[in-house]
Amino acid sequence: MNQAASIPALPEIGHPETYYAKRVHHADKLGDAHAHEGYKVGQYITLALDPRLPWERKLRYFQHAIQRHCTPPRFPDDQLWLFYRGLADLVRTYAGQEALRLSLAEDEVYDKRVRDGILREDVEEDAALFFRKLIPFDACPEWFHEVDYAQLKMIRDQWI
Repeated sequence: MNQAASIPALPEIGHPETYYAKRVHHADKLGDAHAHEGYKVGQYITLALDPRLPWERKLRYFQHAIQRHCTPPRFPDDQLWLFYRGLADLVRTYAGQEALRLSLAEDEVYDKRVRDGILREDVEEDAALFFRKLIPFDACPEWFHEVDYAQLKMIRDQWI
């Protein structure tokens, strides 16, 4: 069978986690490995977007999705390679959006603390701890797009 004929669409993000879990199960019944991987990516992105989770847990979901479900099989044709690249881009897009959302919220907290009279040095210490978890590397990690990473560094650099 032609690889291109069995390439699914990228998953639509925004459904409950159970939506993706059911589709993963259905893809497994059909033996559709690419749909399985696509819906797994949707499932892990959805899990990572839970607002109750700390960044470390979110990051584990994003990393798992990139490392386990965004790798094409050996010797893919161009369309299949593009599908898996699209899955990875989807993870990076949501990881970047979530990291930016969290960093902008922290930025507002730090700004308010300084306006309320807290010493900037004290705020800088808290910011250093926060941003060390969010962007621990000097180079863009695999779970961010370069543009999101650059924006995160700009926000970080205001405080540390």
